Amino acid sequence: MIFLVVYLAGCSDDFTSSQIPNLENKAVVVSHENIKTIDSSYVDEHTKSGWTLTFHDEFEQSKLSSLQWNKVNSGYKEHGRLHYYLPEQVDSSSGTLKLHVNKKPYKDFPYRSGAVTTQGLHEQLYGKFEIRAKFPSGQGLFPAIWLLPSNNQPYPEIDIVEMLGQQPKELWHVAHKNDGERDYKLTRGFDGSEWHIYTLDWHENELIFYIDGHEKFRTPNISNTPMYLWMNVAVGGTWVGDPNEKTIFPSSMEVDYVRIYSKNSDE
Repeated sequence: MIFLVVYLAGCSDDFTSSQIPNLENKAVVVSHENIKTIDSSYVDEHTKSGWTLTFHDEFEQSKLSSLQWNKVNSGYKEHGRLHYYLPEQVDSSSGTLKLHVNKKPYKDFPYRSGAVTTQGLHEQLYGKFEIRAKFPSGQGLFPAIWLLPSNNQPYPEIDIVEMLGQQPKELWHVAHKNDGERDYKLTRGFDGSEWHIYTLDWHENELIFYIDGHEKFRTPNISNTPMYLWMNVAVGGTWVGDPNEKTIFPSSMEVDYVRIYSKNSDE
């Protein structure tokens, strides 16, 4: 079994600042199985331009692959969190991965949610990370797609994108170098509750964040350690706040595909 350290941090407009609250830091137990091999015949616009596909899932199977994904099973209440991550809140159907959020108590947690990681299954140094997804909106929901280091340290952390559910037209991209040391960008004009392609180009010297192929944020690289992917929906907390009577349950985060690439110049 792999013990993974979760640090969910929040991140803000077309400006940078360090005034972002720390949100979570908790050990979680996940599974570890053999890595799935990649189809070497796969071709797309990125492989044509010098990238090599190292991981992908189009979520076309009825069951999520345990060779590629860990389903998180954990709950923690630090910083006002209200959810418990359960494997049954995760499914692959109708061509998408779904992370479901329900207002249904589990133990002494009022909400259930879903989260997946590639820890121990796919961990990579540098590369292109591309995810097509849409997020649930509503007060108190906090969907995110992010990277954590394979050495089980809480930093550095790279948030490819995250969203406060009550502000679906504000999407955050964050580079957390250390506790209290971070750069970020808040992008407006895209509705996170609709489908978008979120891309991170992680190079040895810089991080470049895109939405639908449009560059939104560029900042110096903060990590030279292999990292793995997290995707989740948190509920409640000191930054996002608690759900209210207008928050719709059940809700779901959907992911159409995940594609990860490496480039020879970054190896």
